[in-house]
Amino acid sequence: MADAVLYSHLDVGAPPLKLGMVDSTVNGVVGWYNLLYPCLVTGYGSGANAKPGQGWTLIHANLPNHFTLKSPDGVYYSFGKGPGVTYAYAPKTQLFLSELVTDATVFPPVGTNVRSYHHSVDYSSNSARQWVVPARSYSESMHNWFVIARGSQVHIITNGASNSSDGMSGYGDTPGASYGYYGTNYFFGNFLFPDPDIPKSGPGNHMALGGSYEGSAQNFSSEANGGYTLQYGTRLRNPFTGAVETALMPTIQAYCSLPTGYQGSKLGVPAYAPDMQLCPHHVYDPVLGYIARLPGILRDEYYSHRNAAEVSRALGKGGTLAGCLIPFDYGGDPMYMIPTQWGTSFFCLKEKFWNA
Repeated sequence: MADAVLYSHLDVGAPPLKLGMVDSTVNGVVGWYNLLYPCLVTGYGSGANAKPGQGWTLIHANLPNHFTLKSPDGVYYSFGKGPGVTYAYAPKTQLFLSELVTDATVFPPVGTNVRSYHHSVDYSSNSARQWVVPARSYSESMHNWFVIARGSQVHIITNGASNSSDGMSGYGDTPGASYGYYGTNYFFGNFLFPDPDIPKSGPGNHMALGGSYEGSAQNFSSEANGGYTLQYGTRLRNPFTGAVETALMPTIQAYCSLPTGYQGSKLGVPAYAPDMQLCPHHVYDPVLGYIARLPGILRDEYYSHRNAAEVSRALGKGGTLAGCLIPFDYGGDPMYMIPTQWGTSFFCLKEKFWNA
């Protein structure tokens, strides 16, 4: 399979920066559609600027109410307006995953093993759902978005705030300034498990990670959970047994400070900083411990918690957002630095980092 692809609002022909979410009259369902359909289904751009899709299929769209996509490994994603979503919370969207959708004209969809966080159409009446939003809120400008994808494996990062003068979005203009967690972070798809018996793709190894479980009139998305930015989500089966889970799912975690407990965020980079030491980004299960890795993404105990503009300058990239589309060499591999709500993430697009 091919390497991953980096998509960004900076690309020629890319979806618009704010994804059509100028105000609450265009809700989060439309925002998600405007982002995912061009990136994952059709691709965008032309000639040397073309970015291919990732083999996803549009099953049905009834905008602005709901739409359903099918990932290349057969998992269905249904995004829809939740009940009681009021004016200020219009960006909040419910996400359901399914193994099969037999009727996508309704939301939640009708099908096999239809789930959203702790709720299951067949197995659990729990009121919690997975809520996701493509931008922090309708009232705050989005400063950048990035999608890094390879087939069914998709990372989505958005940043938005009004305190940035350098284009990095949501970062203080002076070293050490942290402000708030203004952004969102998601992963859709397959983890990398060390056990060779666990399938590399498909419903037995597929999860939508990120967002929140609160109702429609609560926090907007993962940014509100501070350091717990890749927490909460929906999975269809137990990856170790392949069985459909009928009980509540453990809260999977994969946030930046997971292995170290370090809570620093968006800090400055001093003149004499340590050497970069990139390592895998782990996935943690509260019952089983560290169970897997996230594909494509790497972290550094020091630099992942640093202001992205400062990291960019330390790498000789000038501290501008455009530099995020230019890789730097790390051990012979091209790496990309991407701003996040806690600091900086690092990605390699080479297949070996996604299919280990």
